[in-house]
Amino acid sequence: MKKAPKILLAIIVLIAFFAADFYAAHNNLITDSNIFVKNDFEKTQYDHPEKVWDKVFFGNSVVISAYQEKESISGYINCGLDYGVVTDLWEMIDEGYIKIGSELVIGLNYLTLYDDFETNPTYIWHKKWYQPYAYFERDRFYPLITGCFTRAINGESIPPMTYGYQEKAIYHGRVSDTALEKKLEEYETEFFSKPIEDYSENLKALENVIEYCNDNNIRVRAVHMPWNPTFKKPQLIKDVHAAADEVFNRYGVEVLDLEDEFTKECFYDTGHLNFDVGSPAFTKRIDDWL
Repeated sequence: MKKAPKILLAIIVLIAFFAADFYAAHNNLITDSNIFVKNDFEKTQYDHPEKVWDKVFFGNSVVISAYQEKESISGYINCGLDYGVVTDLWEMIDEGYIKIGSELVIGLNYLTLYDDFETNPTYIWHKKWYQPYAYFERDRFYPLITGCFTRAINGESIPPMTYGYQEKAIYHGRVSDTALEKKLEEYETEFFSKPIEDYSENLKALENVIEYCNDNNIRVRAVHMPWNPTFKKPQLIKDVHAAADEVFNRYGVEVLDLEDEFTKECFYDTGHLNFDVGSPAFTKRIDDWL
């Protein structure tokens, strides 16, 4: 009989832990605080705390650098994610991390559809259902907790900890052609030699997103993002482009092909537009279409 209170206490502690963990996971603890470094999804959430995002422009870092949300007249949220792929978009939608109101535009390049592309592990939809939130976010929580604890036991004051307002990465100027040629040699091995089969999961996720939009009265369109004309386009990029278009044609999705539309002065590197010339030109062009 004496064990009963201890078991009851253990149950209460467990319930309290899981309740607190659930609350932290579903109340944007990191998003709403500036004592953590945010990932790109959390930065978007911070700027747009509304429950429904009416118009969304999704893509990877090339969308971040190309589309100037604050200068645009179209009203789309720049939901570009560093290392973002289409399976990220589908998981965000399917698991309820975003709710799109009326329109979705998907910005694509060869990396947005590459199955083995390493996306940011801190994106919340990568958390397994059985993982406590505190464990999933251990790389961000642990340094903060241990740092405060160490200062406390040493009798030191804990200074205000804040990273302030955090913005997504943009690019100024241009990388030299010589540096880019060297980088493209690395890409040839890392990406451009891959078979089209390595894109099947993201192509399937693209179908899932389109079907979801059709079922929920959301207008979905797509953009093939620009490629620097200084460099010959690898065959793989053409193959991925064609595979995506096959999906779009099958579902009747409107597509804007901007892959070959911008001059080299607009680019920071092979795919990222620079903030000085390329991004304003892209934003105007996409606004005219949207």
